[in-house]
Formats: sequence, C-alpha cells, structure tokens
Amino acid sequence: MTKAINPKLIRFVKGIIDVLYFGLIIASIFLLLWIAISPLIIRYSNVTITASVPVAIGEGAEPRFEVDVAESIAEGIRSAFVDEAQGTLRLETTNWYFIFVSNLAKLLTAIGLAYVFFLLRKVIRAIMQGELFTAENAAMIRRIGYFILLVSLLSATAEYIAANEILNQFADIQPSLSLPSPFEAEIILASLLILVLAQVWSYGLDLERDQALTI
Repeated sequence: MTKAINPKLIRFVKGIIDVLYFGLIIASIFLLLWIAISPLIIRYSNVTITASVPVAIGEGAEPRFEVDVAESIAEGIRSAFVDEAQGTLRLETTNWYFIFVSNLAKLLTAIGLAYVFFLLRKVIRAIMQGELFTAENAAMIRRIGYFILLVSLLSATAEYIAANEILNQFADIQPSLSLPSPFEAEIILASLLILVLAQVWSYGLDLERDQALTI
C-alpha cells in the first residue's frame, strides 16, 4: 500500500461504509415488507398507519406562511411571513395507496444509496490493496456520481407525486400547504463534484501510466 495512504483511516472509513451499507439493505427490506403487509394490517386490525410526505408551508409559486403580528409589542411592524418554509405532513390513515406513495420515495432512496455504498466498498477495498489509480476505480466513482444524481431526481419526483396525490384530497387546510420543491440543489451539486472527482481520478491514472512508460 502507498505510504501516503493512512491504513487506519481507510479501515475506519470502510467500517463506517459497511455499517451504512448493511443498514440501508435492512431498511430497504423493511420498507418492502412494510408496503406489502400494510394492507393486511389495515384489514384485520383496523388500525391507522402513518403516511408522511414533504410539503411547503404557504401558498403560491414561492410559498409564504403568514405570521399574525397583531399582538406584537414592537412598533412599525405591518406584516410578517415565513418565506419558503418546509415541513412534513403526517397522516394517520387506513388508505393503503397513501401509505404506498408516501413510502415509495424512501424505498427508492434506500435502494439507490445501498448501491452507492456497494460501489464505495469496492473502491475502498481496491485502495486497501494498493490499487489506487485504476480504470475500474475511476469508472466506479463516475457511476456513483451518476447514480446519486439519478436517485435524487427519482426520489424527489416520487415525493412530489405523493404530496400532490395527498394534498389533492383536501379542499381546505390550515395552514395553507403546497407542493415541495421537486429538486435539491445540494444533492445535484454533490453528484457533479463526484463526477469531477472521477475525471481527476482518470487524469491521475493517465499520469501514473505516463510515469511508468518514462522509467
């Protein structure tokens, strides 16, 4: 193994990745089973099950939640509102469709991240074996970047559809709720940075090959 690589740190990182990987596998299996058996639970026990979806608090294209300042002791305040507030709408329901759509995004995220951590485990194992700048590692890092982008888009779309399906069932609700933002800029930026890292990794591979040819 290259001396520049700290073996203790690599083993520590691998341990964390292993825990997250197997945790996501367990979460995926649990969500699949929960979606599958929830109709039986509702039918035979007549209990309610929690369905949750992200929502934006307020109305309009840029949701605003009005704040009542009529009793404010400060002078000069005419109006106030919370801008672009985000929250989670939780329903106690016996409607299996609501349970399904609200858990679909969670299931997609769990399965997608499990695959991401599966690839990360392979990269870490290769690094532990001293195989740092390889074409396989560069390809796996690039795949991680694309997959994180794909998972974020799919899960955000599923959350948006689930919130739309549930909010359409309410004629009037207070406080006013609207659909969540369909995309998260932070996750998209993270996936782009990983793709840049994959390109840097490929460049490092080319430099290593050139150095080997000049010796």
